[in-house]
Amino acid sequence: MSAESSINIQLDAYQQLHAKHLTTRRENQRTFIQPLEHLNNDVQNILNVDKDAYENAKEAYHQEYNILKRVITHAASEHETKSVLLLKEIYHRRKDLAERVSTLLAETRLEAAPVETRTFWNGSIAVVYNPITGRAEWKQYWHGGIHGVFNPTAGTIEWKQALHSCVYGVFNPQSNMIEWKTNYNSGVHGVYNPSKGIVEWKSAFHTGVGGVYNPLTREVEWKTYFHGGVVGYFDYKKQCVQWIEKWRHGIGLIAWDENANTYLTTSSSGWYDNE
Repeated sequence: MSAESSINIQLDAYQQLHAKHLTTRRENQRTFIQPLEHLNNDVQNILNVDKDAYENAKEAYHQEYNILKRVITHAASEHETKSVLLLKEIYHRRKDLAERVSTLLAETRLEAAPVETRTFWNGSIAVVYNPITGRAEWKQYWHGGIHGVFNPTAGTIEWKQALHSCVYGVFNPQSNMIEWKTNYNSGVHGVYNPSKGIVEWKSAFHTGVGGVYNPLTREVEWKTYFHGGVVGYFDYKKQCVQWIEKWRHGIGLIAWDENANTYLTTSSSGWYDNE
């Protein structure tokens, strides 16, 4: 099989997997990891062969034609076009494909994991899971706060952002409405407590705030982090709340909740100073 044919076959395989990745629910992404790993290994292996072939052809060309011959000899130009530039094009096409496959594999692994977090320096990052499409949507905002909430009544995601402030929203199933709070230069966080049927709120000056409902104690656990973001989730295997914090960074988190049989999302701003 020629190098050109093998690239086209691998590219077609990548495009099919990429299309399926974009249209498949997050909870089913794990099915693509194995075929992506196989494709990634195949592309990487042939990429090494392409690289060696290109470098050997380039070396042979330089040995046969010195600098003067390359300038004044037409044969040198023909040799370079037929033996060197063709292999160079094949190598760079395969290299580009290898990067795309590797990126898709990394993204798929993140989505297939039970917990995924992303951070954003000196700002906020938030994620919302849409149970209708089965996909997660991420947004970030520099020097301020941003948060999104899926509204099951409307079947849509609602977003809010605020400069030099933290913003957070929680859907209240009792009122079928999203409760929003904005806090200037300070952290704010809300958690719906199903035991009490209310949204509980906490804020802190220049400090990130995180909250998680603990189904064992039936209470909301809170944590703060000065000049940084803090998020948490309930770990059913360890039977406790796990916390993640990072100084001067906003944090967004999406985690699979086996009790609710869906993904839960949370976020925390990482910017608290407008000087």
